[in-house]
Amino acid sequence: MLKMIGIVLVISACGGVGFAIAAVHRREESSLRQLVSILDFMECELQYRLTPLPELCRLCSKEFPQMPGKVFAELATEMEQQISPDVTYCMASVLNRMKDIPPITRKEFALLGRTVGKFDLMGQLKGLEGVRQDCQLNLERLANNRDNRLRSYQTLGLCAGAALAILLI
Repeated sequence: MLKMIGIVLVISACGGVGFAIAAVHRREESSLRQLVSILDFMECELQYRLTPLPELCRLCSKEFPQMPGKVFAELATEMEQQISPDVTYCMASVLNRMKDIPPITRKEFALLGRTVGKFDLMGQLKGLEGVRQDCQLNLERLANNRDNRLRSYQTLGLCAGAALAILLI
């Protein structure tokens, strides 16, 4: 009886790892999609209202309360505290504090921190467009055969658990 419980636990644990990897990929894709929406919002705000950067970050955090929006709330707080006038430094500080950001989105935020707030309006709009294009490329890469790849991660986790259970019998 204990062997059977052990087999079920090993298969469940390995299968859980496969499902967790698939969930991370889904979260990365969702985060990038939300970031693209935020970038569109930022571009409109900059073009038509010339919103100052701390206020723009606050607006983004109110419009998009999910994870990418929380980064903008932290960034606005960081800039308002005037720890450093450099947006790149403020963004790096925020990214160091927030550990739950997916790696691909973290890279995009770092790129955004290097472009926003450093140039005139046209330079900022070009920077936003560049970050958006990079996000779109990453989204296309993640979406390419997504269903098959995620199903493979889940299946590999279950199969690895089954193989390990057979070895332990």
